[in-house]
Amino acid sequence: MLGRKRRVKLGARVLKLGSCGGDVSLLQQRLKEFGYEPGPVDGIFGYLTQEALQFFQRDYRLKIDGIAGKEVFTLLNQAKLPIARRVHIVQPGETLGSIADQYQVGPEAFFDHHKKSIYPGQELVFYDREVWGVLTEGLQAQESLAANQESLTGVFFPMNPEKGVPRYVQAVKCPKVAQVVFDEAELISVHSLLSRRKMRRSFLRFCRELADKVDGVWLGWEHISRVDGYRYHKLLRSIKRQIGPLRLIVTLTCAMPRWNILGGIDFAAVGGTADQVVVKPPIPEPGSPILDKGRCEQMLHRMLNYVPAYKILLSVPVHALLWNQAEPGAPQRLSCGEAKARAFRHGARQETDSCGTTVFHFIHQQKEWTLRIPSLEQVNQCLTLVNRYNLAGIVIDRMGEEDKRFWARIRNHFCISKHM
Repeated sequence: MLGRKRRVKLGARVLKLGSCGGDVSLLQQRLKEFGYEPGPVDGIFGYLTQEALQFFQRDYRLKIDGIAGKEVFTLLNQAKLPIARRVHIVQPGETLGSIADQYQVGPEAFFDHHKKSIYPGQELVFYDREVWGVLTEGLQAQESLAANQESLTGVFFPMNPEKGVPRYVQAVKCPKVAQVVFDEAELISVHSLLSRRKMRRSFLRFCRELADKVDGVWLGWEHISRVDGYRYHKLLRSIKRQIGPLRLIVTLTCAMPRWNILGGIDFAAVGGTADQVVVKPPIPEPGSPILDKGRCEQMLHRMLNYVPAYKILLSVPVHALLWNQAEPGAPQRLSCGEAKARAFRHGARQETDSCGTTVFHFIHQQKEWTLRIPSLEQVNQCLTLVNRYNLAGIVIDRMGEEDKRFWARIRNHFCISKHM
């Protein structure tokens, strides 16, 4: 008696060179749908399928071994990949500039090729990136949104659970993600929420009620005590069950306590539970530039040990910082426009520091002040890192504070992802 034919499921077993069967056909079909070339869809895992899988693993910064395991299946079983891959076949007579114009980007978007000569038949690979802006109530932020909405995937907006969705957000047409904030000191509020059952239940109910108002929830909490690490991850799992298909986004910084025998946050577990992770660089010291490629790259190297690259959104500070030399504590935050006006008003002298970045000094009210404004070259270097490590995209912290020329640099480096 013939046995009943079993339904093949992609991910039921590990697939590698020499494997055969219906699940290999499904693997080949999924790779083809996402723009890779595994050869004929014949159910035989040959060298072309292995090569296509290795390209896929390289793009998503997985272990490049040509073996389809759990991490590969987690991505391939999704309806759409977190980062959309685009491929352009170079035609005779085309230049990199004409191809970039065709896709409304700059040559920088073709990271692997923009400094090399191209030839007909060559495959140029580039990606859609997400660009989110933190939107506040101020007039500058609203004007920035109105002028640059086509260069945005969507916006994050601060929201206190006790006050509901702010009125200024209700008219925003692009995707919206609520950034949960508290009126009290963040550390005290987060600890109370994590340690008190009644507060947790109320917060989970609030998250559930957000489902028809926003497109996601962002827990941008940077200050979590070591004893609350396990509770934090447990809360994330509960929130994910409550909000269903909405995005759950968290913030991780190198200063947050990582898990050890005394407690802390399990970065890998948190990154696995959240849909995306905002990686935020630390506030610079008075003698350091606001945006530093080396510091950002070092931070990303550490984070990529725990969080997949396709989940990471790099927070890009676009504001200026003002330090009082006599009290070099927390700096004052200014928009780039306000910082330039203040430097001009007080007759600031311009210098170049040891890092090659511009710094302004001036005296006001008998105190010496240091002012730093992020340069376009520094912005370029950070955006280049997003392409180099194939991150999901960036978060502009905050809209309205940036140099207006910043948006042209974004459009040079990224094809803006418009889907959620």
